[in-house]
Amino acid sequence: MKKLLGLLALGIIVIVFVFSGSGKGADLLILNWGDYLSSDVIHSFEEKYGVTVKEVNVESNEQMYQNILNQSAEYDLVVPSDYMIDQMKEDGLILELDYSLLENYEENIFVPELKMLMDSKDCENYRNYYIPYFWGSLGIMYSKRKAGVEEAVLTHGFKVFFEQNLLPLGSTVGMYNVSRDALAAAELYLGYSLNTKDKTKIDECLNLLKRTHFDYWGTDELKKNVSQGNLDVALVYSGDFFDAYYSDVEAEQYQNIENYSIYAPKEHNNVFFDGLAIPVTSTNPDLAYKMIDYLLEFDNSLENTSFVGYCPTLNSVFENVFSDEEWEDIVSIEAYNPSLIMNYPNSVAEVYCFLGNDIYAYIESLFITITS
Repeated sequence: MKKLLGLLALGIIVIVFVFSGSGKGADLLILNWGDYLSSDVIHSFEEKYGVTVKEVNVESNEQMYQNILNQSAEYDLVVPSDYMIDQMKEDGLILELDYSLLENYEENIFVPELKMLMDSKDCENYRNYYIPYFWGSLGIMYSKRKAGVEEAVLTHGFKVFFEQNLLPLGSTVGMYNVSRDALAAAELYLGYSLNTKDKTKIDECLNLLKRTHFDYWGTDELKKNVSQGNLDVALVYSGDFFDAYYSDVEAEQYQNIENYSIYAPKEHNNVFFDGLAIPVTSTNPDLAYKMIDYLLEFDNSLENTSFVGYCPTLNSVFENVFSDEEWEDIVSIEAYNPSLIMNYPNSVAEVYCFLGNDIYAYIESLFITITS
């Protein structure tokens, strides 16, 4: 487990990865998130097919969307999240998959709870346009350095963002600077669906965000600020926490790991998944299918899970991880496993849906006034 054992070289996070071999061309171009595909898997794929893989990394689904919409490059494979897969499908930016080209695909190879989510009404519109890659949930990352913070988070969940008097005096709070996620925090607090299109409810949530003081608005910086003790509480994705965790392991900062943790409320929460999709910009879809199929092989998926560190979607890999002693410290952190939310009695586990361009524009126009 390369991330967990700290065997990765430092400084591998860059904006563009290029893996080239002697005399090879850039045959497969992937639009991806940073550190979201194992270099060993890429290298073995290159060797097997005699090609070169190139990655362009972005920081948001919206940026992925714009890159495909503007055809900024001839991307062959893209890794958007659930609602963005939906939006890309609706706007004709990704291709319907031909499952006959995926030798390793079978209908029931995914974690049962994830499969249930994928088959739900919220996801049926784009069911045949992606293969699930990794999954997780929203969570509250918190520092243990100040007495009372952990107890408040575990007791009150998402309330700590909007009733900050529940936290110890002087606690600092960070909020995700992405409209959909900040809105979700307010919706979870008020008990609304994460997919409401009711503008009255949306206005109430946005006004709540506007009235609430947050010490820091950010994205990737939130996890670093909590792990380093500069924030007491922040809204993050479960993967953000594990990014910070693995970074400390790689740097052998083992004592610091004891200073922070994450809580993913189970009663009502977002469960997300990212998917592998083929965009209309692809000039080499056959090779894109080969990469998807390659990532569906058990050994490659397990290696990729070890590198990325997020919860795997293949049930065989999922079961392997939870029975492997090397993973014991990770899987013991409940936020690693979104199945717990799905299985919690009377829980409401919601995946983000595409709300429509008009609702998105409405939310975004108001959200900008809050963060500015």
